[in-house]
Amino acid sequence: MGLKAAFFDLDDTLYESFQAGDRYAYDRLAAFAQAELGVPGDAFVAAFAEARAALARSQPGMPPLHDRVLAAQGALERLGLNAVRHARRVHEVYWQAVYDKMKRRPGVLELLDELRAAGVKTAVCTDMLADVQMEKLERLGLADKVDFLVSSEEAGQDKPAPPIFALALRKCGCLPSEAVMVGDNFRHDVQGALDCGIAGVWLNWTGLPKPAELRAYTEVKDFAEAADYIRTLLC
Repeated sequence: MGLKAAFFDLDDTLYESFQAGDRYAYDRLAAFAQAELGVPGDAFVAAFAEARAALARSQPGMPPLHDRVLAAQGALERLGLNAVRHARRVHEVYWQAVYDKMKRRPGVLELLDELRAAGVKTAVCTDMLADVQMEKLERLGLADKVDFLVSSEEAGQDKPAPPIFALALRKCGCLPSEAVMVGDNFRHDVQGALDCGIAGVWLNWTGLPKPAELRAYTEVKDFAEAADYIRTLLC
């Protein structure tokens, strides 16, 4: 394959770990609710989690389920608080906590520089809102290292639906056979890419069991292995 584009998931792929940031964010939300809203922290966290679950049920696979302003609005309304006044502040508290826990994976910067030098376009394909992911890329020192951000908010659906991959291909100006997708979520990143004719690289950093998939893909245990594999595609 003549590699012309490399697509990367962002959360838990280019940095670690979203799960750690999410847990810390809930701790910060509990403290914020207690200090600033005058409600028990555990009650606010439970309402916030239920609001997020309600969004996922009402709009499965759609970008609004990632919007922490909407989740905050739902939580505040459940608790009889002023959502218009406080929802955006809750959003800020949540994401600042996530940002504080992000650690760029070793080798990411070097690989992106190599791909650019080789004339290979790069795109971050991510299930999230564009402004949040742009902020993450800035804080990770990657904003000037990738050619395109392709969010599910922009594409209209979360992975593994085809629109996000189709949009990435259009932005990079290449065919599916000329691209590769790297991500930690097998269903969303790898199978979604394979469904569109794009080669998939599964970053199985948590050691999950091998899923049932008859089509060929590449499995790696860390980003360094993923980078080494992509380098073989440049030869």
